[in-house]
Amino acid sequence: MSRALSVAALAASLSIVLAACGGKAPATTGDAGPSSTPDASAAPSDAQQQLTAKLNAYIGCFNTLDSKTHGSIESYTRWIKDVEAGPSGRETQVYGPFEISDYDMKQCDGPVTEAMAAKPALAELDAAAGHYQQALKALVPLSKDAHDYYDRQDYEDDQFAKGKQLHAPLMAAFKEFVTASETFNAELERQNDAAQREQLKVLEQAEGRTREYYRLAMMLEAKAIMDLMSEDDFDQAKARERLDAFNRISDEAHAKVADQEPGKLDWNSFEREAENFRREGKERLQRVSEKKPYSDFERRMLDSPSMAPRGSANKLMQEYNSLVFQSNRQ
Repeated sequence: MSRALSVAALAASLSIVLAACGGKAPATTGDAGPSSTPDASAAPSDAQQQLTAKLNAYIGCFNTLDSKTHGSIESYTRWIKDVEAGPSGRETQVYGPFEISDYDMKQCDGPVTEAMAAKPALAELDAAAGHYQQALKALVPLSKDAHDYYDRQDYEDDQFAKGKQLHAPLMAAFKEFVTASETFNAELERQNDAAQREQLKVLEQAEGRTREYYRLAMMLEAKAIMDLMSEDDFDQAKARERLDAFNRISDEAHAKVADQEPGKLDWNSFEREAENFRREGKERLQRVSEKKPYSDFERRMLDSPSMAPRGSANKLMQEYNSLVFQSNRQ
């Protein structure tokens, strides 16, 4: 990230909890309960539906705009030698921030406002969502102004005069967004993880180990691996335990539900991404445990969105994001 902003590498997209209406109809169970007739207890309670609707609104906003906005910060700051001072006017490569579209902001305006007012009240998460929404709203006009200025190359006409004027308020808005993003991300992940673990218990009690149960269980294990292995000083013994747990639930899922119809092809795509994630987790553990250094080329690619080297945190994140995408398609 920029030299003036301390931005944690945000994990990845958050996976959506089941839809408020109760999610997809379950496939044939792999380890069914005593009755083949759907149990009324399988239907989510009003409280569960309300929580799911709230979390989905927040997750929809976060997934729509967070990575784009961090990318915008990177685009703007990467060409400025001294980010604290701002553009000197002597730069030969110039990039403006991305414009935050009205369409994208609709995902973080009305839905988030409604979610903050909706039950259940989640004081810390609702406050973080409000801060995040306001930080985005403050950033939008500044980002658009700077985007238009650099996109139209107006800096060639005024020798960067407006660019220098825009820099301080734009950086202040970026920093406010980064702070809001980190807090919102942490609270949202905490609440989402708790909701999904509770949902996993309900699913197993009501229906047995269905395909939906395995999908959710695998994603929770994958998320735990990402959280643990995002930094190089992770606990290697715990990492092995987490990888073993992911292997066990993935193998069990393959044996029980991989051949079920409908949805076999989609599930197979999900399993392929799970296998890629499993292999990359092993690669990361091996690289860190052996203290294997990166080559010069690999070091240059560490922050690449598509070419991060094997065994790096960003490569594991890429595989996790692909897994999240396939999970959300199930």
